[in-house]
This record gives sequence, structure tokens and C-alpha cells, in this order.
Amino acid sequence: MSELESHLVHERRNRPQGPSPVDLVSVQSQLAYGYAGNSAAVPVLRMLGVRVAEVPTTLFSNTPFYDTLRGRVLPADWLADLLLGLDERGVTARAPMATSGYFGSVANGEAFADWLERNHAAGTAPRYLLDPVIGDTHTGAYVEPGLEEVFVRRLLPLAWMVTPNAFELERLAGRPALLEPDALQAARSLLQRGPEWVLAHSVGGEDDDEAADRVPRLVGRDRAGRLRSPRLFVDVAGTGDVLTALMATFLLRGEPPHRAAERAVAGVHATLESTLANGWEELDVQAAPAAALAAAPARFPAVEL
Repeated sequence: MSELESHLVHERRNRPQGPSPVDLVSVQSQLAYGYAGNSAAVPVLRMLGVRVAEVPTTLFSNTPFYDTLRGRVLPADWLADLLLGLDERGVTARAPMATSGYFGSVANGEAFADWLERNHAAGTAPRYLLDPVIGDTHTGAYVEPGLEEVFVRRLLPLAWMVTPNAFELERLAGRPALLEPDALQAARSLLQRGPEWVLAHSVGGEDDDEAADRVPRLVGRDRAGRLRSPRLFVDVAGTGDVLTALMATFLLRGEPPHRAAERAVAGVHATLESTLANGWEELDVQAAPAAALAAAPARFPAVEL
């Protein structure tokens, strides 16, 4: 191995020395089949021109919503090593943004938090968008219980934006959040812990009507808005991952959060429309970029609350 490493290094003397640009570090799950985690986010990011360093936390054959599941959660020391490798290549210091999603284990959440805290202390941490994957109203929690503490204690204080669904917002805030009035208060309680913005999706209206739209709410320190889109009765994995990826894309382009959210919601809605129209069991992520890039006026404009 040492001879091979020496050969590889010394035979690359004509390689240019300029560092390769990276816009975003994306740390989440990876699938062989289907679209969730990095397998949903990265295609969308790259179609929109974002140069992304993808770091897997799991390697699975598919999502758990099938009869069989193969693969495994990456050991925490593997994840820590991959993140250290990004530090050694200078990626962490020059990437302007990082996102995280499904960790697969408490140990992986802790390893990621160690990396982020270390880079914050060194002044090299990217702006961080936290997608706190915990579960959903129709599934309940599907992560190890200790991971919620990692989110609350270590990652929320370092996040610039948090993108929970209503169930996850409720768990993080420790208070009701499934309906709009409660969700607004829960989101504002998260802002007191460090983030500047909360994009809470799958929030219900004033009453608990199962047929009602589930509408994203964008809540900041000085403003809050509702983004209403028609509810589509299709249930596939990956929508939250695409939403966060689109938010990151348009924030990187310099758009204000409310405009980035309008584009993100339009992109996610288009993926669901296409998935339903085609009758596919997996999310049509390729439908997201064109809808998100559509010119103003926004298809689903943010309405001030």
C-alpha cells in the first residue's frame, strides 16, 4: 500500500495546483435505488450548478418503506474520517455552506457536531442549514432517541437555518407545533436557541382537517410568512431533502430567504406533481430545477403573517 500511495502521489506532478471550488458540503444518507438524502439532494443541486461535496452517513439499497432493506449505517469513525479529509483538502474553509440530514445513529450525529464545532472554533465553519431528520406525523420517530438531544444541545446553536417538518418542530421545541398558531410559537422558540430562520413544512391550518393543505411557514426574527400550495395526495420520501437543497441553492445565489423559500416550494410541488402523473414509487427529482427557476411572480408567493 505504501508503494502504491507513493506511486500515485509522484506520478501526478503535472496536476494543476489550484483548489477545486466547492459551494456546499452535504452530509446525509445515500441510496442505491430511489431518492432521499444525498440521493435526492445532490442531483437537484448539480442540475442547478451547485458544486457539492457529498458525504454519506448511510449506504442503503433503498428507503425503509419497502419489504427489504440492505446496506448499513456508516460507522462514526468512518464519517469522522471523511469530514477530516475535507478539512485536509481545505474544502471546509472555502465552502460557503453546509447542510445535514439523516445521520442514522447518535454516534454519527455526535461526529458531525464535533466537526462543526471544531471548525466554528477555528473560524472555518460554513453557514449551516440543519434538516433535523427525526420522523413524521404518520410514522412517528424513526431515529435513535438520543439524536434529538444532539440536535437541540449541539447543532441548533450552530445553525443559521433549520428546516423541520411539523412533527420535528414539535419534538425540538418541546411544545405543540402541528397547526399554524402553535407552529409559529414553536418556531420562534427555536430562534432563541441560535438559528436566524426556521422553515417549517407540513404544518396544518387553524383546525386539524386531514384534507387541509400542509403549508410551509418561514419564520425569522423580524418577519414570518406562509407559502400555500395545493395539497397533493402522494406520499414519497425525499421531499424535505429536496426542499433543503433548493433553499441552499438560492441562498447561495444571494436571494433573500422568502424568495428562496418560494422557489423551493415550487420545486418540491413540481416533483410531487410529476411523481403522481407518472405513477412512480420514487420522487421525480428532475422536475424540481425548472419549476424552481421559473421567473417571477412566484407560483406560491410568501404571504406575511
